[in-house]
Amino acid sequence: MMSKRVRASALLVLGLLAASTQAHASGDSGCDMQPGLRHRSYASCSDLVLISPGNDTRLNMLLLLADRGRLQPAVTRKETSDSGSPVPAAMLSWSALSAATGNDAVKADDDGSASSSPDSSSGRCVSNGVGADRFRQALQADTGLGADERKLLVDARAKVSAACGDPGKTATLLDSLPGKMQGASGKAFAAYLMSASVFYGPDPGSARAAFETLAGVRQPWVREAATYMLARTDLNVAQLNAFGDYGNFDVAKVDQAALARARSGMQRYLKAYPDGAYAVSADGLMRRVEWLGGNDSAAADVYGKALAQRGNGAAFVDLLNEIDTRLLLTTQNGATKPLATRDPLLLAVDDLWRMRLDRKTDPKLALSADELAAQQAAFSGDPALFRYLQAVHAYHVQRQPAQALKLLPASASRKDMGYVDFSAQLLRLMAMDDLGQPGVREGLLKLLPAATRPYQRQTLELALAIHDERHQALDKVFAADSQVRDPAIRRILLENIAGPELLQQQAANDGTPLAERNVALFVLLYRNLIGGRYAEFNTWLPRVPVDAKPQAESYQLLYPAPSLGVYRWTGNDKGYACPALSAITTTLARAPDDGHASLCLGEFLRLNGFDHIPLAAPNKQEREWRKTLSLSQQQLGTTPLLFPGGQGNRQAVYRRVMADANVSGDDRAYALVRAIRCYAPSGNNDCGGDDVPTSERKHWFTTLKTTYRTSHWASSVDHYW
Repeated sequence: MMSKRVRASALLVLGLLAASTQAHASGDSGCDMQPGLRHRSYASCSDLVLISPGNDTRLNMLLLLADRGRLQPAVTRKETSDSGSPVPAAMLSWSALSAATGNDAVKADDDGSASSSPDSSSGRCVSNGVGADRFRQALQADTGLGADERKLLVDARAKVSAACGDPGKTATLLDSLPGKMQGASGKAFAAYLMSASVFYGPDPGSARAAFETLAGVRQPWVREAATYMLARTDLNVAQLNAFGDYGNFDVAKVDQAALARARSGMQRYLKAYPDGAYAVSADGLMRRVEWLGGNDSAAADVYGKALAQRGNGAAFVDLLNEIDTRLLLTTQNGATKPLATRDPLLLAVDDLWRMRLDRKTDPKLALSADELAAQQAAFSGDPALFRYLQAVHAYHVQRQPAQALKLLPASASRKDMGYVDFSAQLLRLMAMDDLGQPGVREGLLKLLPAATRPYQRQTLELALAIHDERHQALDKVFAADSQVRDPAIRRILLENIAGPELLQQQAANDGTPLAERNVALFVLLYRNLIGGRYAEFNTWLPRVPVDAKPQAESYQLLYPAPSLGVYRWTGNDKGYACPALSAITTTLARAPDDGHASLCLGEFLRLNGFDHIPLAAPNKQEREWRKTLSLSQQQLGTTPLLFPGGQGNRQAVYRRVMADANVSGDDRAYALVRAIRCYAPSGNNDCGGDDVPTSERKHWFTTLKTTYRTSHWASSVDHYW
């Protein structure tokens, strides 16, 4: 699937989307939330109203259109990610936006293929319903038709719809229709249906002569529809062989003569019927004509004219999708090239996408500073946008925040900021922060009153939270007068960064919303339990209601709401018998090395699904990934955990028990069994912590089968993984 770019549209929506870093946008096969501001590569499901290279280019376009007053943005967002975890309200997704519009494939207004359909035939039947409705309306409007003729024609049109794609059957059904018509109107309608049935077949060009004749009849609807369909027929002939079995397009296989006829036919229709029933569709098909012809400049012109119209809703979303797949990434016979246009809006979104690329891997496509500078004349009507693009290039591509800062002077505060102005001021503060200059937080706060457009305030809240996290000032995020109100942002910080004092404060503060109190209490209990602070755990456990029960079908104990009831575990009397969790932690508070209590803690974690809880300490692979989140990326919730002491895991419990000579043989045998099973059945560690070499796991198995062969646990495993 071709990737896409972000823009502004009739709606702004939060959600998730996956994509390649080299593409505009991509498919919806999943995504990885990246709650940050500094997105230099494509940030799947993490788009922002901060116009940037990392955005889906369709959202960038949408934001620029909104600044030009061509859209009326509405607000729709997805509250959780695919995993069920909360998503900061600042983070948008084109896939969620498109779904929120109820958007389906674009349909042609009559018997033509969908204008956004990639190949020559897949869309020809998609317009049957619309075409049938228009045909019936035309029949009702023609007073010269008799009742019997009208009924015959309606029935015949239904047969055309039912037999779409089977031209032989359709033609047979209509063979006798013309002879049953008495008047000129009836004969014209019948002839139109015969021609339409041929159009749906494997040789659409066979209908051309009939449509050409019908374009001169007296019946007004047939005359207009035939004029339109004549051009549509030529267009289908032009593209008939240009698409392969998998939708791959080869411009060399376009029938250029038929395409020229289609172009002149569409122009003829639009001249004769500028406000006609098919004028909108004809405009859209003119865009397809220029695209099929490989004339990038002409295609950009017609797309630019379409964008100049005020739009809203699914139809405008379709237009942006069409621009993204057909125009912004021009690929012909495997060669990809920059967009040929002087339209400032289209040029801007193409530039932003090219800033995402690496000059080492994409030397012909990646945008250089000199090439951008040469575009200044194209932005003569919008110098602020050009200056912003230069600043984005300096910041994201050249990695020169000082140069970006020179291009972005502070603007006077006002009640409303367009998205370019908002993006410029936020990028300016980001550059100041990278340079270690003071006043960044104050600058973010000053922008808040002017952040009145959709998602601007939410983006500033994310920026404030990231700033405070990076400057070890989480207390400001959770202060009574905090401007960071987004529950998802606050939750991410509580789950990933917060220390004991902050967690205790939020868990005990009656002024904190109940949902946030529950998150803080759950995390506090978990951190104390897994970190060996058993006395602290016991102090806070009474805040969990005695009758609280684990949530059914909860996701990893945390989502959508933390399952506090899990801490009221009553124990296990099957297999390795254990008392209630409260009894286990009471023993461990008194004797932290107690072997049986330690193993029972492991049983609690294993049986209640704690192995893969997002709160768990990162393993080696995850730690390496976090190192890649450099200062320049600054994603929310990725600084070191402020909770003191280690954060254990089940594997660590078993290894500690195995190494303790004071533990009974039966308990050590069970620790060996459980440690071995940590790697069942795939050989991958399922108990947390870093992987143990196969040689050590073999040693565990050998020890169990020799030293502890008399234990009844020794027979519970017959191999290691």
